[in-house]
Amino acid sequence: MSTELSFDEFYSFTSTITKEAASIITRNNSSISTSTKSDGTLVTDTDLEVEKLIRARIKETYSNHGIIGEEYGDDIKNSPYTWVIDPIDGTTSYHFGIPFFGTLVGLLKEGKPVFGSMRLPMFDQMLAGDGSHCLINGKRCQVKKFDGYEKSLFLTSDEGRMYESSYGKSWSILKETDATFRTWGDCYGYYLLCIGKADAMFDLDLKPCDILPIIPIVKGAGAKIVEFGKNDNRDLSACVPEIEEKISKLFFKR
Repeated sequence: MSTELSFDEFYSFTSTITKEAASIITRNNSSISTSTKSDGTLVTDTDLEVEKLIRARIKETYSNHGIIGEEYGDDIKNSPYTWVIDPIDGTTSYHFGIPFFGTLVGLLKEGKPVFGSMRLPMFDQMLAGDGSHCLINGKRCQVKKFDGYEKSLFLTSDEGRMYESSYGKSWSILKETDATFRTWGDCYGYYLLCIGKADAMFDLDLKPCDILPIIPIVKGAGAKIVEFGKNDNRDLSACVPEIEEKISKLFFKR
């Protein structure tokens, strides 16, 4: 493989490994074994199996690259490239048999997210982006044009968390608009944004594996990232460009 990893190479590689991951996920769909991690979140045997597979494929192909994984931690190497893995983003949905989950694989260069992929196994869809372009099953996709609040759809993973957070007042003000709000969250919410079905996705308390693979995808589809505080990708919204300024004014805390 070349030293400089191109988006085409990334796309081909992640398309192959996430197809393998999807076959494991769908195979295990009828017999999911779940436990609770120390942080109170769910993990399934499938999460562990999928991450092991993806780590193995990365090590086989890019042995000098680092890896950050949701379930098995960090394996940092002396390389400009680090892979980021969330084997099942939306484990709670997977646990309950709801199809709003996906496998995330991203690539950092010098610590910055440059490429990302998201495969939704139950929809047979794969999104991938490089910050400038976004593909869905190999074809270009982009966010919708904002057409007023009465025709807009705003999403979040957990509305209770929005109300209970330091952004609760801002969320309440946003709820006074004529927009429709739904809790179609995790990676599925960003998927709906990228394919032009939603206008904004809001998330809080994100971990690197939750969001770093997603950033090049949503930016590639033309969305804007609005961070609510310090520049750490922890609390943010991804939205259509026309409402970036309003969301920033409403939620940004210095």
